[in-house]
Amino acid sequence: MLYVYAITADHPGPHDAGSLPGEGIVPGAPVRLLPFGDLAAAVSPVSAVDFGPEALPARLQDVDWTGQRVLAHQRVVDSLVDVATVLPMKFCTLFSGAAALRAALADNRAALEATVVRLRGAREWGVKLFWEAPPAEPAPVERGPGAGAAFFQRKRDAQRLRAEAEAALAHGVAESHRRLAARARAAVANPVQPAAVHRRRGEMALNGAYLVPRADEAAWRESLAELERTYAGAGIRYELTGPWGPYNFTGGGLAGS
Repeated sequence: MLYVYAITADHPGPHDAGSLPGEGIVPGAPVRLLPFGDLAAAVSPVSAVDFGPEALPARLQDVDWTGQRVLAHQRVVDSLVDVATVLPMKFCTLFSGAAALRAALADNRAALEATVVRLRGAREWGVKLFWEAPPAEPAPVERGPGAGAAFFQRKRDAQRLRAEAEAALAHGVAESHRRLAARARAAVANPVQPAAVHRRRGEMALNGAYLVPRADEAAWRESLAELERTYAGAGIRYELTGPWGPYNFTGGGLAGS
């Protein structure tokens, strides 16, 4: 069986694999480039004992096993980002052998080549926006004459401040995504992650991915710096990640067989 990490184009040299890591998703199994016209597939051999259709579903239930292999998949893709145009494949894209993979490449050649044109010369960057909400409930007050009225006034004030902060956040999120997307070739706002997943302080309000031409990266990052300055006093902070393989912009990829 063959495990496919990515489809590549524009690789230096005739499908030179010098930039690939020594091993991929299976320890000791080398990663190589399988040429197909102007494209190549980054692959490594895997065993049906672990990756066959009967064994794989059970393996994927093992969090440690899966986590290690997700990271290995990512390492291979990352090794190609700076030396080629990369179309990352989904985790566990598998083929029975080279003939089946070449047949899939032939069937999807036009779509893959069109995607290469769209991705060429650009990399994916991620921006997450976090927000710390003001308290919705007022601080407790001392008991005494007028305490009840004061409490409800403070509660109304807290709710008003929360509503104003949420309106400012909505504007900040929309403006942030608009300005970052304007300097990118393509952009997508992914679903925000709950706190149990992102493990950051505050609420995630934007989980954006941006396909940025290399020539425009400095200007794009300056746009992000301007946003940080603009919203520094609004409880908003940004987290930049990347560059990544363009996972969010490759389309459907290949269906294994």
